[in-house]
Amino acid sequence: MDCVVFGAHPDDAEIFAGGLLALCVKRGYDVGVVHLTQGERATRGTVAERRAEAAEASKILGLKPNRTLILDLGDTLIENNEQNRLEIVRILRNWQPRIVLHHYPMVDRHPDHAKAGRLLEEAYSCSRLAGVQTDQPPFAPTARYMFFYTGLDVVSPSFVVDITETFERKVEALRAYRSQFYNPDYPGQETYISSREFFEQIEVRARFFGGLINVRYGEPYWAPGPLSVADPVADLSDRRS
Repeated sequence: MDCVVFGAHPDDAEIFAGGLLALCVKRGYDVGVVHLTQGERATRGTVAERRAEAAEASKILGLKPNRTLILDLGDTLIENNEQNRLEIVRILRNWQPRIVLHHYPMVDRHPDHAKAGRLLEEAYSCSRLAGVQTDQPPFAPTARYMFFYTGLDVVSPSFVVDITETFERKVEALRAYRSQFYNPDYPGQETYISSREFFEQIEVRARFFGGLINVRYGEPYWAPGPLSVADPVADLSDRRS
């Protein structure tokens, strides 16, 4: 595979990387999504609803039917332990992605986000070690990048992906999560992410980061180290400033 996005809950991959996923599909790349939990402790929506919504969102983004996984690591209970690391390692060794994307391991509004980031950091490293045994050969992805929603005072993006041509597809995928985001017809208590304001912030945020690279919509990502440049002209000439 070319790229796999790991999100803590069904809808995180779409919030943070939906534009990139749709863009990769449009470019012909083989991409996947792994939801680490079922979102069972959310204020709104049942497990069955979240599963159906995740399947619909993946279809909208253009993912192949067998490229979406929903694990059960425990909503609000994600732990960086041996059992969970091995589960992630098995996925990495089975799918063999070139690029891995996951949450930045920092304090976030939802504690699962930071914990998921730490879990993926270690599982990513374990995947290449022969001593970490899963009845599969070791596998080392080429690169790992992280996404974040808040915390610009802590981390600045290493790069921003131009998602102008796929932003509407990202929004359509998010609307598939009818139980989670703004939906006046859905019964139940309103939450932070189900408010009209939060859904409007998705576009505001994309416009902000897009503005940093002089495009309409962008998604920010952080690299754990310097980005390499092999061809100064080919690699750098399209970096807008």
